This record gives sequence, C-alpha cells and structure tokens, in this order.
Amino acid sequence: MPDQPFSVDRPLPEGVRDLLFADAATLRGMAPGAFLERGRQTTTRTLVVCAGDSITHGAVSANYVEMLESRFAADGYEFVNAGINGNLAYNLLQRLDAVIACRPDVMTILIGTNDVNATFSQAWEDTYRKEQKLPEKPTLAWYRLNVERIIDRLQSETDARIALLDLPMLGEDLTSEMNRRVGDYNAVLQTVAAEKQVTCLPLHDRLRALLPQNHTPPPYEGKKGPVVRVWIKHFMQRKSWDTVSTDHGLELLTDHIHLNDKAAAVVAALIGDFLDDLRKTPPLAAAGRTCPCGETSAF
Repeated sequence: MPDQPFSVDRPLPEGVRDLLFADAATLRGMAPGAFLERGRQTTTRTLVVCAGDSITHGAVSANYVEMLESRFAADGYEFVNAGINGNLAYNLLQRLDAVIACRPDVMTILIGTNDVNATFSQAWEDTYRKEQKLPEKPTLAWYRLNVERIIDRLQSETDARIALLDLPMLGEDLTSEMNRRVGDYNAVLQTVAAEKQVTCLPLHDRLRALLPQNHTPPPYEGKKGPVVRVWIKHFMQRKSWDTVSTDHGLELLTDHIHLNDKAAAVVAALIGDFLDDLRKTPPLAAAGRTCPCGETSAF
C-alpha cells in the first residue's frame, strides 16, 4: 500500500509519534517553562528566545539552537528554545505569554512551514486543524495576520530586538507548486518585516545557494514514509542527519521538511551574525536596560 498523508485515522508508529510530540527542549531545560522555573542565570548578559516549530524544537530536525548555545554561551548568552512540533503561526501566537514572561533581549522567529504544508491537501489541512486545534482554515492571509499579531505583541510587551527568518524550501524541487507557495509566504514575511521595522534573515536564499546545479531530488509527495524512515535511521541506526539526507537523495532536508546538520548550521550562522551585529552596535546596552535579574543587558 502506498504511503498516505499524516492523519488521525492513520497514526504514526507509537515510538515515532512519541518522539514527534515529545517536548525535547523541556527535557534539556531550554523551553520557556523550564527557564521560568529556573530563572535567568546570574552570568547571562543577553537572553535569546528562538521561537518556531519542529525545525526550531530540534527533536526531529538538526538543532540549530544548540549550535548557537555552543557558539555563544561563553560570552554570556543564554538561549531559550520556544519551538514546538507541528505549530503554525496561530499556535505560536497563542503561547506568547510564556515567551514574553522570559523577558528576552533578542527574539528570533522561524514559523510558517506548517502553515504552508497545511495547504498541501485536504488530508493535511484536516490533520493540522485537529492536532493543532485551529479555529479556521489555514490560509496565506491568516498566516500574515498571525505573524503581524506576534510581532505587535513582542514590540509592545518586550524590549527585544526581533529577527524573522524566512522559510526553507518544502522538498528540494524548487520548481514545485509547494515551493511556489513557500515563495508567497516568504514574500509576506519580508513585507511584514519591512512594515514592522524588524530584520528578516534570508534563510531561503542561503539554503538555495547550497543546492548543486542540475540537482534532481525526489519530489515531495506529502507522505509519512520519509518521516518514519528518518526516525529509524537517525535514532535507531545512529546515522547523522546529513547521512540520512544523502540516503534519501537530498542535500539539505532529511524528509523534505526538516533540516539536516548542514542546513541547521546555516540557520545558526544567520542568527549568529545577527547577534554579532547587535553586539557591535548595542542600543539596549547603551540605554542601560535593566534585566529581571537586576543586571544590565548588553550585547
């Protein structure tokens, strides 16, 4: 029988489903709830909250937040992982209270892959609406509204410097209908970023530049098989994310959706460069912003 789209009537194998919905960030003490229970470290000068979906969460995708932590922790940066598997922009908006309570100095937002993927088919839409408790049909206009509301709340209720990242490809066939839609969603992100005067980091273009010429990847067909195979190869056979991609005829994605180590390193580099730029011209430090711990925030 051919693979079918995810649906509540055709669940993933139990181990895979447990992994997809496990809060790995909480287990590592990096999620907002864990941070709020623990409190800001006394050595922290800059708190960075990375918000998003499974690409940020890092349980079924290479973990760019951990890459950032390895690079910047010694310089007084602390990272909170606010990624949750399967989330759309609407879901991130609903859980902003915990993010805002962290009082971040910097916010990065990578959200929208599931918004695009929900348009793949009626089966995908039905699954997202049930699993993520969506109150309406996922559309480009609704995505824009939710992103605008996310930024509005962050700008009105925090002093954080905000960076959006545009979306990676869905499947590596850049001529596909799904990647045309990714382009539409990225155009919205870039427009909203300009209107709200926040940075938009060019993730899609950086990833696109890494695809080899004459690349002929297998098509993304909205099937659950690749996700299951990735889980088996990475967590049971102990293959690296990059090796899993190679096994599937892909360069940057493992299962047409999630990032391998090479692609996650691009995300980490973009955010890292953004943090370095803030450190060179630190408006918050110049203003002497006081953090919840009583220390002065500085980049």
